Amino acid sequence: MLDIKKKTDLKLLYVEDDIVSREITQHILEYFFETIVVATNGEDGLKKFQENGLDIIITDITMPKMDGLEMISKIKEIDSEIPILVLSAHTEAKHLLQGIKLGVEGYLLKPIEIDQFKIQLFKTINNIKIQKENKEYKKSLETKVQEQLEELKEQDRVLMEQSKMAAMGEIVDAVAHQWKQPLNLISLYSQLLLDGDEVAHPEHIKKYQEKINNQIAHLVTTIDEFRKFFTSDDKKHKIDLKFLLDKIAVLLKDDLIKNHIQLNISCSDGMSIDAIENDIKHLIINLINNAKDEIVNSELENEKRIIDVTCIKDNLNTMIKVKDNGNGIPEDVIDDIFKLNFTTKGEVGGTGVGLYLCKLITDKYGAKISAENDNGALFSILF
Repeated sequence: MLDIKKKTDLKLLYVEDDIVSREITQHILEYFFETIVVATNGEDGLKKFQENGLDIIITDITMPKMDGLEMISKIKEIDSEIPILVLSAHTEAKHLLQGIKLGVEGYLLKPIEIDQFKIQLFKTINNIKIQKENKEYKKSLETKVQEQLEELKEQDRVLMEQSKMAAMGEIVDAVAHQWKQPLNLISLYSQLLLDGDEVAHPEHIKKYQEKINNQIAHLVTTIDEFRKFFTSDDKKHKIDLKFLLDKIAVLLKDDLIKNHIQLNISCSDGMSIDAIENDIKHLIINLINNAKDEIVNSELENEKRIIDVTCIKDNLNTMIKVKDNGNGIPEDVIDDIFKLNFTTKGEVGGTGVGLYLCKLITDKYGAKISAENDNGALFSILF
């Protein structure tokens, strides 16, 4: 219940054409409201409502130019939630029903009973304040939630960029592996061209020149492939999965060979998904690199190290599976491996970001990623 000694800061519009009733009622209202906007008819009341930011309306019904009910109807079209009290000498049921249909807060008969009027004012003012507090709280809560969502999005963006930078480090290493052998051969052929008697035989010069040119062409092709592979692409389009997986196999070939790992790809021609290509590259490379690390840590014999990448399609769904034959995932942590900063590789072995980013990418496309043990770790992505 409001303290009558403390006026509310709610702004009132009071509409009454009868000067005597207006002066008496306004005198009572001044005990409750600091700000009272007075109108002498419905037309004047509507205009003043439109010009002022008001919180509550008290109005008569029978007035010149525009009656109270017509004014209420027009005001409710502008603000359906504003509370309105009706003060009227009319006792007809039709006025009462029309007021109820228009959504008035209360209906009081003239002459006014002061106590009843005060009770109705207390009730209405309290309801308005509660509604305003709820709206402000809701707005504040929505703002905080939005701020937290933006913070999480920014964290995910930073993590994605960090992961891409780490991946680029691996790419540079892969380029170095791809170039090492051709550069060694070019160096060898150059030495042979300058090696004593070889200079005297033009057929040898021509042969080594062709070999050098072939190796240079291979270097150019390799760097072009890497450049194309990570060209920025932020638009969705149909991605041929077999073509993409074959390109990934070329990219990771030397690193897998170095670790004595055989990569098997089973994907039929024509299988495709709609996505941003770099997202899917990043996703598959992360899973293959994760499988590679697990196999290396398992200390399997070299000839038994295998990663299988399989594509399966039915009428509605496409599934990509990445399976290794390492030691698998500990059952007590298998439900946590896609969480941020969770890793099974120890403090120096991993950051706990790779699989979390895989989850972010799949969530972005409404896909599902899951993990299980099947004579090693098996990751499944369902598009």
